[in-house]
Amino acid sequence: MKRYNKSNIPRAKELRKNMTPWERKLWYEYLRYYPARFQRQKALGNYIADFYCAKAKLVIELDGGGHYQDDQMRADAYRTEGLKNLGLCVIRVCNLDIDRNFRGVCEWIDTQVQKSLPQSASLTAPSSEGANRCVYALGFFDGVHLGHQALLTACRRMAKELGCKSGVVTFIGHPDTLVAGITPPLINTPADRARLLRQFGMDTIVELPFDKQLMEMPYLSFFKLLLTKYGAAGFVCGHDFRFGNRGEGNAEKLLAACAERGLPCTIVPEQKIGDVTVSSTYIRSLLEQGDMDTAAQFLGHRHILTGTVVPGRHLGRSLGTPTANLVLPNGVLVPKFGVYICRCTIDGISYPAVTNVGTRPTVAGTNVTVEPWILDFDGDLYGQELTLEFYKFLRPERKFPSLAELREEIQKNALQTRKYFEKP
Repeated sequence: MKRYNKSNIPRAKELRKNMTPWERKLWYEYLRYYPARFQRQKALGNYIADFYCAKAKLVIELDGGGHYQDDQMRADAYRTEGLKNLGLCVIRVCNLDIDRNFRGVCEWIDTQVQKSLPQSASLTAPSSEGANRCVYALGFFDGVHLGHQALLTACRRMAKELGCKSGVVTFIGHPDTLVAGITPPLINTPADRARLLRQFGMDTIVELPFDKQLMEMPYLSFFKLLLTKYGAAGFVCGHDFRFGNRGEGNAEKLLAACAERGLPCTIVPEQKIGDVTVSSTYIRSLLEQGDMDTAAQFLGHRHILTGTVVPGRHLGRSLGTPTANLVLPNGVLVPKFGVYICRCTIDGISYPAVTNVGTRPTVAGTNVTVEPWILDFDGDLYGQELTLEFYKFLRPERKFPSLAELREEIQKNALQTRKYFEKP
């Protein structure tokens, strides 16, 4: 590296724009957002240091050759001695080490910084510059399944490192409605999706209407919108994420756009259970088969459905099995018709419930309804909001010869439900 003097001060700014891939990796993925705040290409005394941390009085020097040659080592030793004479701690990193063991290099740098920091300094205190900004996970998040949760975990981790809030950018209306002309049934209502996202630690939920204007927006314009209007400080997305006009934006282009602006970006690979990829499409198929146990494995939580109680025909009450009638919201997936073991949450209290999903053929029903018989509860529920968690499919819906036989079967299902929740 050239000696520093007044005539080559612009050299430092120029070098920032011409990083090699391994320099870029270390800078954008670690040092730039390290709580101690490194600076890149800093003029110090008679030299230009590769990375400088004022708080720790520490310099990181990089070996751009990828190996330590005799002549280079002598020049490096001379520069290192000069930097040490300025009261700085100097550590050296080889680019091959960064490529081969990036995590190990980062952990080692952590150790060196800890040793160099004054006892009064803090490494974990959030940066004030990120207090009003947000790291966003990008996607539709239908079901908030294990694949989505991997994004949310990475989002929370990045936000903690930057001292920012964590949040998601999602859409009102499934993108496939306009893009492909097909609207898949949704696993969750928008309210349930938001509830789950907050349950998994998201501070902010940005819901954008997926209309023609947004669909045709150039991907860089969409990217800049998130920066300027929503204060994005970093992004997390899945490996197959696409955005912008005709899906021209993808995970790699998002990563490149972030790199140009010095923003962190994490691309999360696909998540699998065994040989099966975790996806909303696969989970929908499980729910349509009534396979709630397998669906819960891929969701990472029980399938939930929230609705408002509406007046019914009071047939359940006449049978001694009073049910609450919930009408399925438009566009929400209907699980396989039948009877399920559920838990029902009312005002924060959870009760076991026997729930029928279907058209009630025994009483000549036509509309699809969800009817939980909430065990151990007595009270007026009209107009109240109930949340159901689906645990197990008990039997298909069928037409019984008489109401007496229907009542007998429902009582049997209630006993099965109680025993299910009594098991250790």
